[in-house]
Amino acid sequence: MTGMDRRTLLRTTATAAAAAGLSSLPGVATASGSDAARSPGTQLPRVPGMHGDRLANELWYVYEQTFYYNATPEIRAAFAAVGEHAGGDVEGMFYVYSLTRKAGTYPEKFYSRVEPARDAYAYLSRLQLEILDRYCRNERDLARVFLRLGDGSLYDPRMPEGFKVHMMNLGPNGEPPMNWLVWHAIIRAMTMLDIDARRWNSIDRWVGLGWAAQSILKPRPEQVNPPMARKAAHRLTLEWARRTPEEMDKAFDSFPYPEGVS
Repeated sequence: MTGMDRRTLLRTTATAAAAAGLSSLPGVATASGSDAARSPGTQLPRVPGMHGDRLANELWYVYEQTFYYNATPEIRAAFAAVGEHAGGDVEGMFYVYSLTRKAGTYPEKFYSRVEPARDAYAYLSRLQLEILDRYCRNERDLARVFLRLGDGSLYDPRMPEGFKVHMMNLGPNGEPPMNWLVWHAIIRAMTMLDIDARRWNSIDRWVGLGWAAQSILKPRPEQVNPPMARKAAHRLTLEWARRTPEEMDKAFDSFPYPEGVS
């Protein structure tokens, strides 16, 4: 497939979202201590000095080891291929996405920029979903781990100095994190390329949830941050749980925080 018109692109993402279904989502935000007790995280060994959700800590530890600290040459090559068509690095994905949105050339121009890296996106999608599926049984688990990544409550002593908290990194001078927005752009590339589109349209909502949680709470690195209060987490999860791909795109047009957050 070498090209795709606007109607086909929009139909692809909308159909995938409908296929995902929303019937189970209202219960997502009701996760509690009893839910955690029944989760795969209860089977994980205790780590002295660790704070926060055990399952979420493990998932993001494995994720960061796989894609950053101990990335294989194949993974590095895949990220390089993605970055090659985004101005030279993966972070450029957000700018490609944002500029095409502002110029009114989205989704066609965005699609043409990402399509040459189709194989790299497919490879990274498979590896990412393998990790998410290893630790998360359902949408409730996914919402939970992304929320905790966002609220900064995951303190992991296994991580290197300066990065003990699993959270999106701030800029060098404390600027708001960009990687939530980058991740949305990568997800949109994968859904337009019809790479696990149903799954990624669903996960994209939880990326938005994590972005919102971090934007609201502004947790600090290298300290034990409290988790978001349960009622607030419930409201925020439901706010993001029902958004369509088009609504997610509109949400991520806001920079650097979600609309209404300062």
